[in-house]
Amino acid sequence: MDRAELARRWATALNRVVYVARSRDDIERGLGDLVARLSACLRAGADQSAAVDIGGELVRTGFTRADCLRVSIDVLGPGLSEMEGLPAKRVVPTLAAMAAGFTEGTRDRLFSDQEDIRSAFVRAKENVERDLQASEARFQDVFATSALGMLITDLGGGVVRANEAMEQMLGYKPGTMFRKRLDLIFHPDEARFLRSRYVELVDAEYESVRERTKFLRADGEIAWVRVSVTLLRDRDGIADHHVTMVEDVSDLHLIEQKLSFQTTHDLLTGLSNRQSFESKLEELLAGGQVTVFHIGLDDLVGVNTGLGRDAGDRLLQVSTSRLKSIIGADAILARLAGDEFAFVVRGIPDVAALAAEVNDSLAEATYVDGQGIASTATVAVYPAPASTDPADVLRATETTLRRLRGQGRRQWGLVDATVDDPLRAQSRLAAAIPGAWENGELEVDYQPVVDLCSGELVAVQALLRWDSPVHGKFTHSCCREILADSGLGVHVDQWALGAAAERLTDWPKAPRLYVDLSSELSADPDLVRTVRRALTPEGVTLGFPIAALADSQAEDNLDVLIDLGIQLVLTDFGAARGDLAAVEDYPVHGVRLAESVVARVGVAPDPKSLFVRSLVDLIPMVRSAGRTVLVGSVDTAAQAEWWAAAGADLAVGTHFGRPDSLANLLA
Repeated sequence: MDRAELARRWATALNRVVYVARSRDDIERGLGDLVARLSACLRAGADQSAAVDIGGELVRTGFTRADCLRVSIDVLGPGLSEMEGLPAKRVVPTLAAMAAGFTEGTRDRLFSDQEDIRSAFVRAKENVERDLQASEARFQDVFATSALGMLITDLGGGVVRANEAMEQMLGYKPGTMFRKRLDLIFHPDEARFLRSRYVELVDAEYESVRERTKFLRADGEIAWVRVSVTLLRDRDGIADHHVTMVEDVSDLHLIEQKLSFQTTHDLLTGLSNRQSFESKLEELLAGGQVTVFHIGLDDLVGVNTGLGRDAGDRLLQVSTSRLKSIIGADAILARLAGDEFAFVVRGIPDVAALAAEVNDSLAEATYVDGQGIASTATVAVYPAPASTDPADVLRATETTLRRLRGQGRRQWGLVDATVDDPLRAQSRLAAAIPGAWENGELEVDYQPVVDLCSGELVAVQALLRWDSPVHGKFTHSCCREILADSGLGVHVDQWALGAAAERLTDWPKAPRLYVDLSSELSADPDLVRTVRRALTPEGVTLGFPIAALADSQAEDNLDVLIDLGIQLVLTDFGAARGDLAAVEDYPVHGVRLAESVVARVGVAPDPKSLFVRSLVDLIPMVRSAGRTVLVGSVDTAAQAEWWAAAGADLAVGTHFGRPDSLANLLA
């Protein structure tokens, strides 16, 4: 659906509710502009005050009836969601802001109309001797034809006169409100307060009273109304009657209640959402210690993928019902995210028993179209001390839930700061690195790759470095761990590959460039294009992670790079069974031993060690196949001597030079 079509539907719906003296084309153009402004409000971080203005503009255009807001929400809710490709809950806050603006606009218009009517009353009384008949006619016309309910009451609260709109609004038969008491019209919850406000008018504390309140209809049902009360005075200026203008806003109240519910609740399950849960959790924490259970369904993604979203939604609804049965209907239970729930228990319960009960209940199958579906759960538990910030509570449980999910399904565990704080720190760095890249804090360094026999420089390895003014300095390996959690790894790797090659071309007789590819970049469908754009085959060696070959896209990339004449080294060699088969299957230039292998050999290898002896036998075997052997993390002369004796060809490590700028390295 496009903007023009949505404007046409909106205009059609409004025209069924109220007539506005404008051409249809003019109305559609005006509504089209409002749709465009509403669309802008749906952008992330957009100021919702523009939506408030749009609600007021509807009223100023002439769409003043409460039904105008109802049909607008009915049309714009699904329409904006479809047009912008957003879930319905993303549209709710913007429509709520528009409803608030509509409410404010109708109130202002009502008060303006009321002021006009009050002025007519006053003028009628002032001119009664001079123009009694004309004034009375005008008064009767205004009183009888006003769309607002109108009551004239004496100072004791007795109804002297009620217009037809007032009688219809409260469901009274014509003429039956005469001599009734205001107390019978006021809702009991509001009667005392409203009586005091009427008295304040007589005492000249205010010129008028305006309230949103509740009246009782003739059948006892509640009518939500806006009232404006003023005084009528006699020719001597003495107050003798109250004039009450009444607008029925019951429909608007119901819409606001619905929007308020949607803003604070999950529409699928009816549970509180995250925002509402945090607010309720804050209230509980103010009163003492509580225990928060943060639950992640292990199998929702599989159900959605295998059986469809309808089955997944059914699983969420059944899970909600079962969690309620465990903790009680009055307990605080919320859906925090797609597959995540949370509930709160006062004090510290038997955590293990309750976590087991949750899993036993959720694991029971429910049937959708003959298919039995269920889900185990991972449960993070936090016994939170009183006055803890609820946002900190949920950050802690989220970190623990993430850690537990990495250990497998149906896990539970307590929040442990000593374990989770490093994970949270890693997450903060992952969140910060996109800005660091944009601000130029990431840099490419180079480290010598040396021939172990001759000691000559044969290549330079390109390495990432992050100098953060906030978080400190991070080496290549730290950068790689951070990027793995950020989702930015491929983009940064592509940039680093191009930057490393470009800087090397500025140096005459520059050494060969060596770059270890990450697993993400190795399996990137655009890898070949990236390499072609950034590198020339003659001057580069790429390290290709051997474990990535389990991915078919990575294997295809390797084959194409070999066909292009790119010199390739299989990295992380020796860490898994089957590595020798990869050396035999792919015509690569060499292998780079895994860091775990180098670390196990250490700085003083034990010649009796079975591992060391097997490695000493393995290296010549690889070399006999025509493959070069590269060793990393060679940081001492003793290590370099041992690896040379073991048959390794090339090495890189601090013994030969630390990572540095190209200018310093080649100076």
